[in-house]
Amino acid sequence: MKRIALLAALLALAACSGKAADGDAASVQDVKVDVGVSGNRISLGVLTDLTGQFAPLATELTNAEKLYWEERNAAGGICGTFQVDLDVRDHGYNTQTAVTLYASMKEKNLAFHQILGSPMNAALSPEIQKDRVVSLPGTWAPVLLKNPFMAIVGTTTDLEVVNLLDYLIEQKKLAPGDKVGHIYFEGELGESALIGSKKVAGKQNLTLVEAKIKPTDVDMTAQVTTMKAQNVKAIMVSTSSNALASAAAVAAAQGMRVPILGNTQTFAPGVLKTPGGAYLKEHFLGAQPVAPFDVPQSKAVLDKYLKKYPGTNPTLQVTLGFARGEVMRQLLESACAAKDLTRDGVAKARQGLKKADLGGLAPTMDYSRDGAPPTVDSYLMRAADVPGGLALEKGPYRGPDTA
Repeated sequence: MKRIALLAALLALAACSGKAADGDAASVQDVKVDVGVSGNRISLGVLTDLTGQFAPLATELTNAEKLYWEERNAAGGICGTFQVDLDVRDHGYNTQTAVTLYASMKEKNLAFHQILGSPMNAALSPEIQKDRVVSLPGTWAPVLLKNPFMAIVGTTTDLEVVNLLDYLIEQKKLAPGDKVGHIYFEGELGESALIGSKKVAGKQNLTLVEAKIKPTDVDMTAQVTTMKAQNVKAIMVSTSSNALASAAAVAAAQGMRVPILGNTQTFAPGVLKTPGGAYLKEHFLGAQPVAPFDVPQSKAVLDKYLKKYPGTNPTLQVTLGFARGEVMRQLLESACAAKDLTRDGVAKARQGLKKADLGGLAPTMDYSRDGAPPTVDSYLMRAADVPGGLALEKGPYRGPDTA
């Protein structure tokens, strides 16, 4: 009799699990499901950079997102029923590879937990909107705010720059008439940042000295030398950490003593061990979307990560991974509560998401305003010999020119 009862239970689960054979929605415990849900398992895509120029940061972000769902699954998952799995693929920071991988992943995953990279998200945004698949971009390009199926976690790249420059003005380290250098990647990432520096320059009567570089450029000698000759009072860097390390080393070698500012993705703690490390400890200020490790909620995430990955020196990407996991959890819980974990059900949950409280890991994300960033606040941090290489200077901070 026990075998008969077990067989009956298995048959019942099979009858209501996963995607229906004809593509229509099936159901699990009265919850409608379709793409990316099989039995009590939800599959979410992660399209990231594990071998390219942002691999160190992206690997930490992905590991943290995995760790978040390991904990959440152990605590009951979604609605006490569904367990979440991450389908991780590596695009190596190559846009065409990302486009190809997305095409192969979209019919296997309910939503995309992470699509990393500004050029990748810009290329995929029309497909994401056409496919009506919710995604959390691993970037903060302002153009992505136009896509109703995307939910960025943090403020946009341009407003990070605004906050950094406004803070220098507030601290009287910049004044009207000063020149500011801006080294930035060509393409969506760097040009999004340039929007912010141009905005502040226009409002505060600053002069920009621009230097556009390729993502493969790592020697900033020519750019920094030109900026010194122009007598810039600060240098904004919107690149990866390799260019930041070079810019700091050149500035130090040329006897400069000006602030170097950086966007979220610009800083990695390894730069403090390069020839420009001492300069960065004295002069660097970076913007981050999440609280530093000297905030208790973020420190708790760090402790969990180090227990899972001992001997590492993680960045704030691990806190960001947990914050992003919390946004996705709230989306999935909302869809599940509405008895609709189909792709359309998650899309409705995305449109219905108003404010996401991230428990002190980051500012509350307000998704109620279409086309607007969910927050305009940044955590401003100085470089230091602390876990993650960054300590809180000010934040959450909102510059007057973010309006």
